[in-house]
Amino acid sequence: MKTLIFIDDHEIQLFGLEDLLRASAEVLGKGSLGTAYKAVLEDGLIVAVKRLRDVEDGRKAEYHQHIEMMGRLKHPNLVPLQAYYFDKEENLLVYDFMQNGSLLPLLHRKWKKS
Repeated sequence: MKTLIFIDDHEIQLFGLEDLLRASAEVLGKGSLGTAYKAVLEDGLIVAVKRLRDVEDGRKAEYHQHIEMMGRLKHPNLVPLQAYYFDKEENLLVYDFMQNGSLLPLLHRKWKKS
């Protein structure tokens, strides 16, 4: 059965994979690892979804360990990972959605001043 795997702190599953796949989505940006989307679920919940590009199927166990480790990281400057999904066709990371946009312009402006 295809299901999202929620990280420890997110014990209550607020949505499932089917809810996420039915959500309306808006592209937030594209990077070397994949594309980020703002997903609005039917109940109004908003999450950020990173759709990763090719992760080798043979490295599934390593991938799960790495994602679980990322999910345990806690820091005020990190967006918490809520859940993830991995199979042959899809690789998704689900985060809390941050309303204030991309950090890139703020970082770029700071680097120019230095």
